[in-house]
Amino acid sequence: MRTPTTTPRRTPRDSCPTRPRGLAATHPRGLAATARRIAVDLTPQAVEQVAQRVAALLGDRAPRQPDLITAGELARRLRVERPWIYKHRHLLGGQRIGDGPKAPWRFDLETATQALGRAHVAPGSAPGAGEDQPLNTIGD
Repeated sequence: MRTPTTTPRRTPRDSCPTRPRGLAATHPRGLAATARRIAVDLTPQAVEQVAQRVAALLGDRAPRQPDLITAGELARRLRVERPWIYKHRHLLGGQRIGDGPKAPWRFDLETATQALGRAHVAPGSAPGAGEDQPLNTIGD
């Protein structure tokens, strides 16, 4: 027959003398070494100065990456049909994403609007100087 054995009771974690608890366990000098009060001037002028300095520091890091949008989104913003965008993709600064035969085109809105201003091509017009039949624009 088996004799019943008892399992020794564990000491509660909070009362264990061998293991320090709290901030004193991770920081050798305790809480007093990490807590310091600093007077900070948070006037609107001070906040604006900090914001301008951060913007200046971040502005020097890298040039702005253009936000590329799809041909459909560009067509919606220029209020033209999507085929017009594809016909003028090189004029509008289109970028092919990938190498495959079905690789999508992406456009930067700012570049596309500047290109339209330089080339004097009215959105909705077909390519070619002699053609005067415009493509249908959205809403017509």
